[in-house]
Amino acid sequence: MKRLYLLGFTHDLKGVVFGERRGAKAATVWVPIDESFTDAVRKLERARADKADGARGKKKKDDAPPPAPEVDASRPLPPVGRSPVASGMRPSEIQQLLREGRSVNSVAEASKASRAWVERLAEPVIAERIGVVRMAQNAMMPRPRLGPSGLPLGEAVRRNLQERRAPLETIERLDDAWDARLKRAGGWRVFVRFNHRGKRRTAEWEFHKGRRQILPRNRLAGQLGWWPTQSVDEPEADAVDDTGEMEIDEQIVTPPEPVRRRRRRPPAKPKRQAARKRSPKKAPARRRRPSR
Repeated sequence: MKRLYLLGFTHDLKGVVFGERRGAKAATVWVPIDESFTDAVRKLERARADKADGARGKKKKDDAPPPAPEVDASRPLPPVGRSPVASGMRPSEIQQLLREGRSVNSVAEASKASRAWVERLAEPVIAERIGVVRMAQNAMMPRPRLGPSGLPLGEAVRRNLQERRAPLETIERLDDAWDARLKRAGGWRVFVRFNHRGKRRTAEWEFHKGRRQILPRNRLAGQLGWWPTQSVDEPEADAVDDTGEMEIDEQIVTPPEPVRRRRRRPPAKPKRQAARKRSPKKAPARRRRPSR
């Protein structure tokens, strides 16, 4: 039997959502709240109360606990797209801050809204960011003069970390190390963070959703995001040093300047030799007729 962890409730207040891992950000299972669900909760509370009284040696009457306050169905609930009156920021602006990677607490302080309201607006944003990460992991990263990678971005990063002797803990937590943020100028930034040699490393890419194009933003991203097409079993030669450790430099990659090749001059044509001056041909001497 698989265990689930309670994350919260749906935006329409008709169900509760659960996650498969403790502290997960995205919900994977939701359960509707109906009469059978509420009856089961009441029976559970009654059974717990009877068990506690039995342990203390006291008798307790089999009275049902006070019913939960009923929700007035005639009163419409505020939709997700409309923020409370106390908030000084629109929901679209709050979600934009969440897309940029701001935490729930910082957004709640900036927008002067309740934490519950910000968490309610953060659910679709978290799902959107996870979807962008999945799309970027399936894209092929190209490299200059080498062409596109032989493996998708997610698998290429995993293979390169394994080949470069990354710690086992880093490989196991690699799925949770990905994230995506939306820049104000437009365009998504996808990055993965991990520990190496006691330091926090970050590989960052620029991802275009429409074209499904992924480009590295630093040198580490260019090393980890590409895998050779010819031989999948051999690591890239220029990314590993003599000791087999990973060469890390997080400077931003700039495309190399094109090499100006000198145009080859056509071979010089041989000089035409000056034509020798030929002496004019002399006309043949006329025979003189003998005089009569």
